[in-house]
Amino acid sequence: MNLKEAFQAQNKINNLLEYITDYLDNESNIMTITEKHLKSKAVSGQQDETIDCDDQKEEDFDINKLVVIYQQLMKEKEKLSDSIAKAKEKMDFNLDSAVDLNKSRHSFIATLKYMAGKKSSHKLQKGQGHGYIINNEGTPTSYSYDVDKIMTINYDRNKIKDIITKLNQESNQISQKIDKVLIETEVDYIPSFDINTERKLIIEELLEK
Repeated sequence: MNLKEAFQAQNKINNLLEYITDYLDNESNIMTITEKHLKSKAVSGQQDETIDCDDQKEEDFDINKLVVIYQQLMKEKEKLSDSIAKAKEKMDFNLDSAVDLNKSRHSFIATLKYMAGKKSSHKLQKGQGHGYIINNEGTPTSYSYDVDKIMTINYDRNKIKDIITKLNQESNQISQKIDKVLIETEVDYIPSFDINTERKLIIEELLEK
């Protein structure tokens, strides 16, 4: 498989591990729960009733086997991670660094676009100012007045736009390089299950082995 498919397989394994831990973290999945309705204590002649609450489960996996499958998937994850690491060593650039830097570029571009969209302006706020004066009788009197709110940008919008253009070009070039290596780089790994299958079905398949 290529590196893109390997990353998809890695995500699938992580998703399966999370699925199993979520299942095991649910008390109703790992314990047999019954309710004894003690009707006879409340009303003479009434029969007590026992209700099996396990019927409410959406899935009923073998817990012991599920724990084993989790450990198997951990080994599978380790094997895949090692194969991906070996594939990356053959590249002529640092893929992880390139991806991380492009994330930073995109984040900064979003901030710069926000700045580029700002303009100097003013807004007259009617009656938003409040003050006090002493009238002729010596009594403090409140009054209201208009406030002209002036907002002035402290940067050159044209320079900001130029930086956005430059960063977009750099980001696109790196993205193309990343896409290329994801497709062309081979990873020595064969998954033990179909990564396109629904996770519940994968678990059921592994339980049957």
